[in-house]
Formats: sequence, C-alpha cells, structure tokens
Amino acid sequence: MTPAEYRSALAEVGLSLSGASKFFQTDERTTRRWADDDSGKTVPHAVAITLRLMAKYQLTSEDVVDLMNEADDAAGPA
Repeated sequence: MTPAEYRSALAEVGLSLSGASKFFQTDERTTRRWADDDSGKTVPHAVAITLRLMAKYQLTSEDVVDLMNEADDAAGPA
C-alpha cells in the first residue's frame, strides 16, 4: 500500500491520522510517516489488509474492536 493509498483508505473508513495511531496502537509520528510520500516508510502489510477489509465490508474501527473482543471471549482464558 502506497502512502497515497493509505491516506485514501483512512478517508474511506473515516479515520484521521490521529485516529489511526490510536486504532493501530502506534505513535502518531509513525502514522504520519506512512502517509508521507517522501518518508520512505512503508505501511505494514497487516495495517493495509485491515484497512482494505474495513473498506470492503464497511466496518468502523469500533466494529473491528468489537469483533476482536468477541474472538477473545470465544477463545476463553489464556
């Protein structure tokens, strides 16, 4: 995912750079670097896949967190 695709995907799923940093649990500078064409920093594959799935299935970040919590609950105690 290129920086331009990353910025577009964030807009499509309704996340700001600040919101993306909270959602992906990264420093806000990191999400800005992913969005910057000149940084040379690539978007991690897992982040790209998550954003593409969110866009395809029209999921919000809250939907994804709920799904993750449901999966954790179904898995039982660690």
